[in-house]
Amino acid sequence: MARRHLPTSKSHLRARLAATDLLWAAAAPVIALALRDPSLLDPGDFPQKIPATYLYVLVAILCAIPALLAFRVSDGLNHLVSVQDALAVCGAVALAVASSSFILFVFTRLDGVPRSTPLIYGLVFGGGLMVDRAVATLFHQKAWKEEPLWAETAASPHIPRRLIIVGADRFASLTIRLLDHQRPRTFQVIAAVDTRPNFVGRSICGVKIVGLVQELEGILDEYAVHGVDIDEIWLSDEASGVPDDLIEKAAEDCDRRGKKFVRISEALNLSPSQGVRSQLSNGDALPSIEVGDYFKFKRAIDIFVAIILLVLLMPLTFVAAYLALLDVGTPVIFWQQRVGRNGRKFLLYKFRTYPAPFDKDGERIPDNQRLSKIGRMMRAARLDEIPQLLNVLVGDMSLIGPRPLLPQDQPSDPRIRLLVRPGITGWAQLNGGRTVTAREKDALDIWYIRHASFWLDLKIAAQTLLIAFTGEKINASAIAQALRWREENLASDPAFVGREEAGSAGVVGASTQAPY
Repeated sequence: MARRHLPTSKSHLRARLAATDLLWAAAAPVIALALRDPSLLDPGDFPQKIPATYLYVLVAILCAIPALLAFRVSDGLNHLVSVQDALAVCGAVALAVASSSFILFVFTRLDGVPRSTPLIYGLVFGGGLMVDRAVATLFHQKAWKEEPLWAETAASPHIPRRLIIVGADRFASLTIRLLDHQRPRTFQVIAAVDTRPNFVGRSICGVKIVGLVQELEGILDEYAVHGVDIDEIWLSDEASGVPDDLIEKAAEDCDRRGKKFVRISEALNLSPSQGVRSQLSNGDALPSIEVGDYFKFKRAIDIFVAIILLVLLMPLTFVAAYLALLDVGTPVIFWQQRVGRNGRKFLLYKFRTYPAPFDKDGERIPDNQRLSKIGRMMRAARLDEIPQLLNVLVGDMSLIGPRPLLPQDQPSDPRIRLLVRPGITGWAQLNGGRTVTAREKDALDIWYIRHASFWLDLKIAAQTLLIAFTGEKINASAIAQALRWREENLASDPAFVGREEAGSAGVVGASTQAPY
């Protein structure tokens, strides 16, 4: 799982470097040279003349420290190391080895340092960091296991329920490990069953796979003979290879014996929410509006123009980033989850123009005190929108289209505006922007989707540049045209009208969006 973005108030860069990681950064190049040839550590005429190997050690240490900070290696808890933490270690080691080797090769051609030293250094550095984490994990597990799990007596309130898991896969493995770390333990996995005969007799996280799914009834009876009563049977959510008829038979056998048969996600309350059905994912028919052929090749135009703009705007990008740094501090990039094409959510990026809504003491800052003159200038000139060119490159957005909205700001029926990629600028921004109502903005967006063309996009792009200097103005004729077109073309469409009327009371205006 990737590391998640943090709220702005909690995202300030903190230089965190564990003492053990710093120790390995200093020791690894020395150990690497000693393993290669102990004579390489001979000081010679030091300090009158610095040996090449000593220079290598110094450069390696100076490169390792920023590499550890860049990959945030010390952020993880050593005794709870994960795959992501291991990948971060590998990235930091690779960066440290590559940067130190490059610097020394450019200036000294690595004279006096064997060419195999960087490879040995990387293995020692990475191995040391991982051994440190492995030792921490072992000590933590030993301390954990010394705690009593439960006293299995009649007087104990914590006698665990016994389980059999159906399906030997990754999800089942993680479930077993989760239950094994529960304190006090309320469940105990006794055995597992699977559909693959070659898996029988093997183990998954220390739990034996005792038979096939079709043998579950006999397995339950045999455990009962041995005095072990199985309380529940959990079906792994990844057990897609188990035929439906076997699942139905197992459920019937468990029901007949009074045993609970559930999926692991249901047992652990991981099932999807059963709340209000999303208006973005229903099965109703789409209103009868066609997306023009222009959108078929519009993506190629977006990529080409976005690359050119990123190159041309590079100096302005650095200026905007510096202004944001001076004005609101780190981080200079603000992210916000928006709804894009086909209802898919994505992260929209902007330069920050507002400081965090909470100060370092957790107190809320009034909104009217947050926007400075620099921030107001950046927003007026659209400098804060430059990072969205990256959203265009990866396919989340288009240069021109309906602006991406927050989920709560979607119109009563968002399905038409979500037929295309949202844009950095669009017809609605050109004809009123934040000053138009939600209904008018939706009408303008729908009108654009139906009438989009290369020449219309050129017009929008040109006039957007003018807005940066003149400010937003309401175009009453364009709004009236869009409302009239929607009334004439969609008023008789029951797929649109029914939802329009049902959701008219819940339309949220653009003013509810975050001020960033």
